[in-house]
Amino acid sequence: MNILIVGGTGTIGTKLVESLSKKDHHIVLLSRNPKKYSKKFDENVSLVDWNTNNSDLLKDINIVIKLSGESVMQIWTKKIKKKIKSSRIDITKDLKNFLEMNHIKPQMLINASAVGFYARKDAVYRESVDEFSPNGDTFLADVCKLNEESCDIFTKEGIRVVNLRIGVVLTKEFYNLVRFFPHIGAKNHFFPWIHIDDVVGFIEFSMTHNIKGPFNLVSPNPITHQDFNSIVIPVYFLRNIIPMTEMLEYGYKTIPKRTLESGYQFKCIDLKDAVASFKK
Repeated sequence: MNILIVGGTGTIGTKLVESLSKKDHHIVLLSRNPKKYSKKFDENVSLVDWNTNNSDLLKDINIVIKLSGESVMQIWTKKIKKKIKSSRIDITKDLKNFLEMNHIKPQMLINASAVGFYARKDAVYRESVDEFSPNGDTFLADVCKLNEESCDIFTKEGIRVVNLRIGVVLTKEFYNLVRFFPHIGAKNHFFPWIHIDDVVGFIEFSMTHNIKGPFNLVSPNPITHQDFNSIVIPVYFLRNIIPMTEMLEYGYKTIPKRTLESGYQFKCIDLKDAVASFKK
């Protein structure tokens, strides 16, 4: 397949490109600064900027994957909040303009959203949520909702859209960080984790299966903050002492209902297995 990826140089994008390249897909990365990453990827990957007008290179694109997003793991000043929104919402229209300029007519769009879609300001999480549950009322919930709605411009043109509501992505680097810098999410709240291999796995699955709409990308084995800390953080006195952001204080028991119904087989369900994979 011929695949265009926006935001393909981040954690998920890098792992995804590596996996897709091994399967001989041709990948085009759309970047603000392609020269910066020119030596990072192999010969199956082409890098272009937003001013590129090259129909020969881009005309046969089948799938567009939108992973772009300013990091939420920083202090939320007004300026940063604006960047977080713009990098997920405003960029959708820019992407559509780019596709039209290069005469790209993809069959599907895969859009990265987050389980923050369900978050609540009052942090009262007494029930579970799935893809049919309403959105929350926090800043991140608003960003996720607007992000997904921004992709309606593709749906209206008959393009199949998949919205990935991604939990906290566990990678080896994240594991090595969080096990020494724990968070203070309420111990009985839930920690919506997913292994990086399952994020990549479901993206590839959605490319070859006729699915659309929102899908929660979290482990189907929910775990509380307290249990997460006890498994991930090896030293007892380090637990529950350092606060993180709203993202890591999330509390709903999030069920990947539609993800499981799609037929996708998770590679990593148990947190202990995930941690073990990072120790190899």
